[in-house]
Amino acid sequence: WSSDGALPISIRNNLKTYLNSQSEFTDYNFEGSGLSVLLDILAYNTYYNSFYLNMVASEAFLDTAQVRQNILSQAKLINYVPASAHGSEAMVNIRVTPTTTENQTLNYIVLDKYTRLLGADIEGKTYPFVTVNSNTAYKSGNSFYYANVWVKQGEAITQQFLMGANNTTAKFEIPSANVDTSTLTISVQESSSNSYTEEYQLSKDITEVTSNSRVYFLEENENLNYTLQFGDGVIGYRPKNGNIVIVTYLDTNGAAANYISKFNFIDSVGGTYNGNVKVTTVQSSSTGTDKEDISKIKLRAPQVYTAQNRAVTVRDYEALIMKDYQHIDAVSIWGGEDNDP
Repeated sequence: WSSDGALPISIRNNLKTYLNSQSEFTDYNFEGSGLSVLLDILAYNTYYNSFYLNMVASEAFLDTAQVRQNILSQAKLINYVPASAHGSEAMVNIRVTPTTTENQTLNYIVLDKYTRLLGADIEGKTYPFVTVNSNTAYKSGNSFYYANVWVKQGEAITQQFLMGANNTTAKFEIPSANVDTSTLTISVQESSSNSYTEEYQLSKDITEVTSNSRVYFLEENENLNYTLQFGDGVIGYRPKNGNIVIVTYLDTNGAAANYISKFNFIDSVGGTYNGNVKVTTVQSSSTGTDKEDISKIKLRAPQVYTAQNRAVTVRDYEALIMKDYQHIDAVSIWGGEDNDP
């Protein structure tokens, strides 16, 4: 580079040396002529092209790529789907004591799935949580008591997509980059006038998929959102035109919502009670993780591809455990033949 850092000087000198060797430019003063400007332009152009081609080549390989979209494309070729963000989970006990203005006659109440709570960290910042499952409590004395209820961080969202004649790929983009894919539920309704629905499962082994398998495929797309795709009628069943695809998931804050131990209900419990609801934390929130970053994708994608869903070698176990439990920082695995004693 030149002294001002603006010009790839070695390229310019090489060009000047070459032109000096040509008979047409004998005794020509390159530093004091208009040709000096043209040499600068040629040097710049050569440098930019070499840099561009180097970056293009780097982005074409999983090991050297730096742009997430390119890394996703390379991982897709070996059937690796990077892990999404995962909502933090906590366990709580809930005691509901009806107030004098609330219904005193019920013998049991149901705490519905996705009933909303707010969790607050030590700095007072709040995060939305929901109940993971439906729970039933029977009245004992003058209270209802739920023991060991799991709650998960995230906001429950439902999206609907119409399967139309123009959608030849049967693909739909979920408009959020923070989907907890472990909470995805996909069902297909027959039509707007027919409420019959069938639930679809995530395909994990394509060799087990038939033309009638109600499965979907999932990938992170170039927008860094998630795309779900249905089969084509040969590998997986393809929903019919006019079907309504119903997608429910949790939109999560990932690792930011770990270590929360204070919770309060937003929704009423059982759709009835909210006057005297006490939440006691059994286990503070944990296991929340952010979306898998590019360094982990580079490490894990080849390992998972090599394992091929087997659990035979030490490397197989390491790859599968690290993929299934994203909150694990490190794992040590060895075979019995290496155990001492």
